[in-house]
This record gives sequence, C-alpha cells and structure tokens, in this order.
Amino acid sequence: MGIRNSNSYWTRQFTLEKQNFFLYLLIVPYLLIQPAKHGVLGSEIHQQPEDFLKEENSKGLRVIPANWTDTRVQSTNAMTCLSSDDTRENNCVQVIQASFSQIYSKTFNSSLEFRLIYSYSDPQKNFAVSVDSSDADVEHPILFVVRQQKAVTSWELPYVLESSSGYQRRYNTFRRTLCPQPTRRAESVNQIVVDVSTSSRSNVTFSLKMTVDSQLFVPLDEERRMSITPSQNRIFKFTFPAAVTQVAVTSKSPDDICLTVSVQSPKCPIFDTIYNVEYEGFRQTMTGQSTIIVQKEQYPEGFYLVYIVNTDDEKCVNSRTLAPWRTNRTKEVTFTIQETVSVQQFRYVIFVATLGVYAGFILLIIATCVLVEVRRKRTKQARREWEVTVKMHKSELEPISEVPESHISETTTTEDGHLDMSCHETKSNDADDVFGDTVSPIRPTRQENKLTSKRWRRVSEMTKHQPDFYNKKSKRYVSELCIIAVFYLIPAIQLVWNHKDMMVSTGDQDMCYYNFACAYPYHLVMDFSDFNHFFSNIGYIVLGTIFVLITKRRDYIHTMKMSKQNGIERGIPPHYGLSYSMGFGLIVEGILSACYHLCPTRMNYQFDTSFMYVLAVLCTLKLYHARHADINVKSYMAYIVLAMLVLLGAGTTFTSEFYFKLGFTVVHLIACVALAIDVYYMGHWKLDKETMVEHVNTCWKSRPLYLERLTLVVVGVVCNVAFAVTQLVMDSVDFNTHILAVFMINLFVYSVFYVIMKMHKREWAFVTHRIYPFLFLLAALAFWLTGSYFFLKKAAKWEKSPAESRMLNQECLVANVYDTHDLWHFLSSTGLFFFFMFLLTLDDDIESKSRRDIPVF
Repeated sequence: MGIRNSNSYWTRQFTLEKQNFFLYLLIVPYLLIQPAKHGVLGSEIHQQPEDFLKEENSKGLRVIPANWTDTRVQSTNAMTCLSSDDTRENNCVQVIQASFSQIYSKTFNSSLEFRLIYSYSDPQKNFAVSVDSSDADVEHPILFVVRQQKAVTSWELPYVLESSSGYQRRYNTFRRTLCPQPTRRAESVNQIVVDVSTSSRSNVTFSLKMTVDSQLFVPLDEERRMSITPSQNRIFKFTFPAAVTQVAVTSKSPDDICLTVSVQSPKCPIFDTIYNVEYEGFRQTMTGQSTIIVQKEQYPEGFYLVYIVNTDDEKCVNSRTLAPWRTNRTKEVTFTIQETVSVQQFRYVIFVATLGVYAGFILLIIATCVLVEVRRKRTKQARREWEVTVKMHKSELEPISEVPESHISETTTTEDGHLDMSCHETKSNDADDVFGDTVSPIRPTRQENKLTSKRWRRVSEMTKHQPDFYNKKSKRYVSELCIIAVFYLIPAIQLVWNHKDMMVSTGDQDMCYYNFACAYPYHLVMDFSDFNHFFSNIGYIVLGTIFVLITKRRDYIHTMKMSKQNGIERGIPPHYGLSYSMGFGLIVEGILSACYHLCPTRMNYQFDTSFMYVLAVLCTLKLYHARHADINVKSYMAYIVLAMLVLLGAGTTFTSEFYFKLGFTVVHLIACVALAIDVYYMGHWKLDKETMVEHVNTCWKSRPLYLERLTLVVVGVVCNVAFAVTQLVMDSVDFNTHILAVFMINLFVYSVFYVIMKMHKREWAFVTHRIYPFLFLLAALAFWLTGSYFFLKKAAKWEKSPAESRMLNQECLVANVYDTHDLWHFLSSTGLFFFFMFLLTLDDDIESKSRRDIPVF
C-alpha cells in the first residue's frame, strides 16, 4: 500500500515537471526574441540572418529586425550594423544628432552610411544645406538624400552638369535651399534627416553644413547682392503686401554669363536645376539685365524666385554667334523687387487717358471741318455777291454786247509767269476738249515712241478718258486691298496667337521679344502678356477710320459739285479710290502691328512692316497720279510687286547669305534705273535698239528736255544706290526695315519735288491762301522726325538672342505705361494721318482752274 502510494506520488511529480519543462521551452525562446521597445509584432521576425540588425552599445550587440525603425532619440555617433562583416556595402549606419551651422567632416566608404538628424521647433524657419568633397569620384559618387515632412531631395558629389555641346562639368561643392514646409501639427519637434552614402570601397571625405537661411524672404524695394555658380543656385520668396497688386523683379549683372531666372508658385518641390526649371512657372534667360512683371492675381500667396547659372552660354547668344568658353562660371547678380503701376492706374491710363486723347483729336477734327464748311459757305456767298456786282458794272460799261459768262475764261498764268487775261470760248469740238471722243490724244502713245520738243505738258493732255474711267480704276485699289487684307489677317492672327499661347503654356518667355521692363499683362476677354504695346496701335485704327470718313465727305462733295457742273471737271483728278485705300491700309496696319506685338518674334516681324510698304506705295501713286492720270499702274500689278517684296523680306528672315543680298541689290538697281527712265519720259519710251540709240544721241547732243524731272530721277537713283550699297556692305539682318526705308525716302524725295515744282509754277495758294496743306506737311514731318528718334531707340531686337535683346529693355516713359515703341506708334500713326491729309488737300488751290492751265511735273 505504501509502495503504491509512493509510486503514485512520483508519477504525479514527474508529470508536473514534464509540463513545466515544455512550458519553459516555449517561454524562453519567446522572451529571447521579444524586442526592447513595445509595439513590434512578432510577425516582423524573419528566418534569414541578414534580416536582422546588430545594435552596438555599452552592453554589446543587440539583434533587431531590419525593417524596424528605432524612434528613440539616439545618442551621438550611435552605430547600427547589419552584420559583423565590414566589407558589406552600407553595412553600418551611424546616426548623428546634428546641430545647425556646424560643419561635419567625415571619412567613410561603402561599408558605412551616415544619418544626420536635425531637430527644430520653429516651423517657420528655412534651411539651406552645403556639401563639399574633394576626393569623390564620378564612378563612385557620394549620395546625399534629404528627407523632410513632405519632400525628398537628393543629389550627388561630384555634381555633374552636361552642357548643350555634350561637355560635362564637375563640381565638388554643392548648395541647395530646402523647400520651406510650415506644419500645422501639434508636435513641438520637427526633423530634417540627411542620409550620406557611397559605393566607393576606398575612403572618401565630405563636409556638410546645415544653416538657417535668413535671406530667403525678400521685402519690397530691398536690393540683394549674391554670387551664383551652376552648383550653387539661389532661391528667394516674396509675399505681396496688402496694397500691392503688381511688382517688377529687376535683375542686373556686370558680367555676361548666361543665367536663368524663374518665377514659381510657392509650393514644394522647387524646380531649381537647369534640367527641371522648365516644369513650373515662367522663366527668362539673362546676361546683364532681366525684368519680370508679376501680378498678385497670378500668385496671391507670393512666389519663389529662382536663379540658376547655365552650364554654358548657348542659350544667351545669337545662333549665328559662337558662345565663349569660360572655366569660371561664377556670376554676380543684384536684384530688386519694386512695385509698378497698379492695375487700377493701368486701366485708367489705357482706357481713359489714351482714348480721351483720341476723342479730343476727333472733336478737333470735327470742329475744324465745321469751321471750314462755314468759311466755304461764306466765301461762296461773297463770291456770288461779287459776281453780281461785276455783272452790274459790265452792264453799265458794255451795253452794246454781252458775252455769256460761261464763255469767259479764268485768269491764267502763262509759262513765263505773266498773267493771261485773254478770253476765249470753250466749244465741244475744240482741239483741247479733254472729253471729246473724236479727238485723238495730243500726247504720243507708247507705240509712237517719238520724242517731242514740247517742254511743258498740261494735265488735260494726261486725262483723255471720262471721269468714270478714273473713278472705277482708282476704286479697284480699295476692293483688292480689302481682299488681300482679309486673307492676310486670318493666318497672321492664328500664327501669332498660337505663339503667344505656347509661351504661356510652356512658361518660356524667351519665345517673345517683349520690352519686359514695360510689358504689363492684362485680361480683357482673353489674356494678354503685353497689353500696353498691343493697345498702343489703336491710333492707326482710329486715325485710319477718321481719314476714310473725311475722304467719304470730300467724295460726296465732289460728286455733288460734278452733278451741278454737268460733268465738267476742273482741277486734277481726285483719285478717291487711292485715298480710300490709304485709309483702309492704315487700319489694317494697326491690326497687323497689334498682332505682331502679341508675341514679337523673328518669324512674324513681316506683319509689322508689310502694310507699311503698301501705304508708302499708295502715297507715291496718289502723288504721281495727280498729274499723270493716264500714266498709272494697274492695281493688281502694284500689289503683285508688293507681294514679291514681302516674300523677299520673309526669305531674309531665314537666311542672311551674301549672294542672296547681292542678287537682290542687282535687281534693285536695275529696277531703279528702269523706273527713272519711265518717269523721265512719262512712259513714252520703248526698250529697243533704235529708240535707245535715239535717246542717247539726244541726251548727248542737246541739253535735257525736262531738267526738273531729270533732277528728280538723279536724286532718286542716288538715294536708292546709296541704300542698296549700305545694305550690301553693312550686312544688316533687319532687311524689312531697309526696304521700308527705301520706300519712305523715295516718297519723301518725290513729295519735296512736288512742293518745289508747285512753287516754281507759281501755285502759291497752298502756302499763302489755303495754308492748311502746308501745315499738314509740317505736322507730318514733325511727327515723323520725332517718331524716328524713338524708333531708333529700340527696346528689343529680334536679330539678337532673347537675353541680348533684354539688354536693350527700357522702363516706361509716359505714365509708367508707355515706352519708346509705344510713342513711335502714336507719332507714326499721327504723322501718316497728317501726310494723308496733305496729299488729299495738296491741290485744293487749283481745283477751280482749267486742266489746260495746270502743268504736269
């Protein structure tokens, strides 16, 4: 019994110990693998030995899961290793609790990685990190990774940048401003973690410094100076004050190293390298000067201002110029952010002041027309009273016979300057009846080609057709001009608007050659990047419309006068069709110039000058046709020649080859000589051997038959040759402006000749009695000469690179809105208007004279 109880007791003890042993076997392994910090799951344990870390401290190594991050504040130089193998890459991580403004110089290799943790409590602070390494290798660079709350930034040393030509530049120093990230979290401590690693097995040394960037925020009107290199860009932030709606960021530099200036929205990340700056905001290239207008509507929370030095100067020089090679690319820059004219002031100047000036101009013209009309009626009434008085005296002095008044000719002036008081009857079968269908022309036809000894011709000899013939022929200029304008305007507007949209969408302001120092964006139905230069062309449209209305009024008065005179015309043919064409051409020039200023470039510069060619040619034809009605150019031929000139101007936009210009110069000179001969002989010559020999013999053996006209053609040929040779020698790229200058100077020469000949032929009334044509000419010359001064002071040139063109940018001159080019628009449009009025009223002093008494010159 006792033995059985004893065995039962030991059996129970053995069973209990067995249970405890198995329980111990289960608990001990669990305790061994339990981490020192709560919150790590047992499922994080992996079976592979490389999935564990060894933490080295005063107690030795501790194995922890590799995917677990220890969030405890580590002690300085705390080391965490994956294994005891020192040859393993990134085997150990040394964590450093770093301090701001302290330089950390470390030597390491691929087996070690550094982690620098910067802690700060003020979320409004901004930081910049600078690194340096003199022995880093391109094959095994040092990698830097900066982690912030919402951004990760990385780079490597040496910092390698590749130029546009493929050459690589290496920099051992790098600086970057970290994107400010203000936080709203309740935590009082924020961290910036910098990881430094390399794949080099040999030891390399680096230096790292994190500083508080106190220069990030830029106040208004404060000048900042700085030095920038391709590896050390600079970033600044500006916030609009409450009362400021528009600012100008003006940057200047004493050197011509290429730099990119970028304005970006105030959000992270900041695109601050030459490779990614094009992804945000808008930008410009710069050498010595740059201006960017920024509106509060675009960036209500402010903006970042980024400066990046380009790896080479390819983007800042003309494509025809070789960029210089520089080893030192350190650029000194000074910039200021200043308030410009507010949006409200801009609207007032544009829509109130400018339109008010033109409204006053219109009122002045209306008042002048009313005064002229009142004076005309008074003069007409006085003339009628004088005629009645003359009749009464004649009836008293000559009671025997009376000659009908319609048969009394006006007092005329003979060729030698004496008054001709003779009276004669005007019969329909007179040899000088200019409207007789049965009378053959006095002047020889082109087929006769015979020289005449008659020194002076009369307008009656040049107007052998009926008045309707000249009116219809002149009106063709209007219809064909309108057709050309429609088909020219539509693609021009589409092209330029597409360029402007591309500039806005890409942010590349180098696409358009604005005067950025005076280019204000504005939204009116659509967005305009340079509204003030666009709107300054309103003068062409307003003054062109006024001239068309004035021409319409004169055409109406002339028609009414002709109806009362039973179709008998006096004076010179008015050619109102050419006058209408001049007015509509001025309107189209304003529209095309406005299109060009939407986005001025090399490709669309012809839009700004093409209709200037048309206006110059129309003015010349108007002046010449006044006294050579039968010797005129058909409208379609004139427009074909102009189209060829526009095509030549467009061709020189793409090439500046010497042989191309040489060929144009030869054609130009041949055309000048041929036109001079045609003008001298008034079309009475033919290009054949017999006629040419006769002309040469006549010129060689006798004095010139038309001395005054010879003077005109000689001066014209000399001017054209001078301009052609100048263009060929100086090799100017702006070929369109050269052609326009040729047209304008020929027009000026012929206008001066016309005025001198009127004085020579005793047609003094336009200076003495009807002085307004002379005043119109003086006003046109005054406006043109003043405008030429502003035109030569160009604020942008598309012949240069965008950065070089900005060196010419000028600040606004008038009301902080208009610059020199805007003044050129105002002055040139007003000058053209006054010159049109001069051409329209030039021969009003002889409108009552018989065409047999009006000389041709």
